Amino acid sequence: MKKETVDKRTILFVDDTADTRDLVSFSLRREGFQVVTAQTAEEGLALAHRREFALILLDIGLPDKDGLELCREIREFDQRTPILFYTAFADLLDHEEAMRAGAQGCLRKPEDTPRLGHVARMIIGE
Repeated sequence: MKKETVDKRTILFVDDTADTRDLVSFSLRREGFQVVTAQTAEEGLALAHRREFALILLDIGLPDKDGLELCREIREFDQRTPILFYTAFADLLDHEEAMRAGAQGCLRKPEDTPRLGHVARMIIGE
């Protein structure tokens, strides 16, 4: 099945907290990005199967599965789209394990929220 193509400035953000999804979406939209959100790993996985994204942001602590596991599952069918972890547990995350799972890096929430647009532009090559 061919994926739906979307604007090259569209970001998928998977996080189980509504306030965080709203804050990150607002921040990235102010920077000119479109944001598609998912509340669970399964919703995020389904969206990643159906659509192309410029970047995928993943929380680690999702209610239905670990963000590292979700990253590995996305990498089974998509090796190209950059993935960043955006988590309050950045200090506890094993960065080598995150890289082995297929991520390009990790940002700390909420401290790194103001930098999201800049980091997104760097990752997608703008």
